Amino acid sequence: MPEVSRYAKAIAKPGQGDALADALLGVAETLEAAPGCLLYIINRSPTEPETIWVTELWRSREDLEAALKLESARALMPEVMELVEGPFEQIDLEPLGGVGHRPPGRTGYTIVNVDAVEDMAPKYGLSEMGESRFARETLGAVDTGVAHQRLRPGRRQSFGHRHDRAEEVYVVLGGSGRVRIDDEIRDIDRLDMIRLAPGSMRAFEAGPEGLELLVVGPHHKGDGEMAPEFWPAD
Repeated sequence: MPEVSRYAKAIAKPGQGDALADALLGVAETLEAAPGCLLYIINRSPTEPETIWVTELWRSREDLEAALKLESARALMPEVMELVEGPFEQIDLEPLGGVGHRPPGRTGYTIVNVDAVEDMAPKYGLSEMGESRFARETLGAVDTGVAHQRLRPGRRQSFGHRHDRAEEVYVVLGGSGRVRIDDEIRDIDRLDMIRLAPGSMRAFEAGPEGLELLVVGPHHKGDGEMAPEFWPAD
């Protein structure tokens, strides 16, 4: 079953651009769990505030048509149509590929021991702080970033970092310590899981037994900002 991309354009009645955008964002919320919905983005023309575009990507036409029958989405359509001047314009296409496009249904696997991944700390003069292994390429992962970090007892990361897009989850595999998240400092212990929103600056400090972390999140090339003075030495 080939994937389907759809581009739809709606022009709101005079003065109803904001209301139409909000209504379509409500439709998008109902489709988050719809089977086969890979992308559903509401866009607005910066020069025509009454013009709203919808960008869609579906696993198959069958999934698209099934989603149109969902009661949660259908319940919002009268409100949407009441705000629209004239019919929706739409065009359906078959996606071929590009940045961010990942065909569904791929199979395969990789097994790699963490210690077989190169420790990058020596390369950047950070061996005294600990070990840092980034396993995505070794695993052959396309969309998922994976890192393993060991901080030596009492050591603090010499920089903070944040992202534009990647939400990350840190799992404390061993030891204990502290994490600074923006302006807040929290104690962390073995098997704690810390979810970090992309824009939150973060840095870790090991306790007396050291700190071992597993980090997982989506991979976006070039998505990261370093802050050397984020958590200065006491």
